[in-house]
Amino acid sequence: MVSRTSIKRGEPLDPSGRKGESGLKVLSADDLRALVRLLGDSDRRIARLARERLLEAGTEALPYLREAAADPDPLVRGRARILLEELRIEELAVELARFSATAQAEPDLEEGCFLLARYALPDLDPERYRLQLDAMADQCRTVLRPGLDMYRIIGVINTCLFEQWRFHGEDVDFLDPDSSYLPRVLDRRCGLPIALSTVYLLVARRLGLPVFGVGLPGHFILQYRGPRETVWIDPFHRGRLLSRRDCERLLHRLGYPLDGRFLQPVSNRYILARTVMNLGRAYGAMGRAAAVRHMERFRDILGRLAAGR
Repeated sequence: MVSRTSIKRGEPLDPSGRKGESGLKVLSADDLRALVRLLGDSDRRIARLARERLLEAGTEALPYLREAAADPDPLVRGRARILLEELRIEELAVELARFSATAQAEPDLEEGCFLLARYALPDLDPERYRLQLDAMADQCRTVLRPGLDMYRIIGVINTCLFEQWRFHGEDVDFLDPDSSYLPRVLDRRCGLPIALSTVYLLVARRLGLPVFGVGLPGHFILQYRGPRETVWIDPFHRGRLLSRRDCERLLHRLGYPLDGRFLQPVSNRYILARTVMNLGRAYGAMGRAAAVRHMERFRDILGRLAAGR
């Protein structure tokens, strides 16, 4: 069993020498409980070593850390809670890497948004929000009729989202992380341009419409590719329609040179990575350095923006 002396000397924690699939020593329940208790040791080196070995144990340590999160000792309680959060983020990063790596041509945008939202909402129930998106699409579907032209179809969606469901971009706080997380945007009916575009896009995809994300520098919009013409949509401004010339003027106003690539559809991976980039900026403005590092790691997992365009 782990003791203060054994961890200080760096002795093996499991005398039986058993190893798990990862090749690390398998720790017994008594070992893990003892390591958790050592988090509150007055010797900082011992507390640090205990923390490192609990991190190595990963999910195996979670039940004992959860117990310690209510420990009467404030030092054990505080350090256990910090370690629990570190392990949660690590688990989320592993899941995000698995999600990114197993995607075929494109990762699923909706699943990726809900996965990212678990950073701030660990108990998130995605099904509740999927049902809300379903309801919005169903509401549009009841009005859509065969033979409607592109502009009437867009008008139906705009009426549903911006008049009936009251989504808007007015007065949004660009440096509030909740303006980027899809569940929060669905709850509050407001968000960043890319977040409102994502809502619009997920509804349009449920309806089988040719709508795509367009990542203008400084502003995110959508593109509707009709059978004879293409139009751009600005969900941040209540679904305002834009011509190619309007987009060029917008780019000029934002201080960017005219580049036709800016008006082309972007990938789901790009949308997720740009959302993470916005979250990093928001957490940076809040002075949350650890959260900024986590977002940088998530962005690296998803791939740099240029690679995912």
